[in-house]
Amino acid sequence: MTNPGVYGPPKGLGQARIFMWIQVAFNVLGSLLLLVAAAAASVGDTGVAGLLVVIIVINILMAVVLAVCAITLQSGKQWPWVTAIVVEAIVVINGIVTIISSGVTGILPIVFAALALRGLLHKDVRAWITAQRGPAPAI
Repeated sequence: MTNPGVYGPPKGLGQARIFMWIQVAFNVLGSLLLLVAAAAASVGDTGVAGLLVVIIVINILMAVVLAVCAITLQSGKQWPWVTAIVVEAIVVINGIVTIISSGVTGILPIVFAALALRGLLHKDVRAWITAQRGPAPAI
């Protein structure tokens, strides 16, 4: 990319945003399924239901953060880019822990987070984000 910022956001950023929206959809769908499980568990064991509610809250928070980042990434501001990278790294770490503790259920989140990170960390995206900040201030 010879002149970042002239032609709009790079392709990698759009790809990252698509995978982030897929993660938002899966988080919301998973939260709804966990809500049903929490309702069923509350009949017998309130400890399990409470744990499921905590997981639901975390899922919804992650979905909101990813959605906000996916929306604001096109502005070229640095904070949604950094926030998205941190959240996706947490998703990868969580997926690895899930694979170690309970098997293959952590593979899908790792795949989507890795694909989003691939787009977010692409050299064209980094150059575009840097170009959006403008020239460094004179001292």
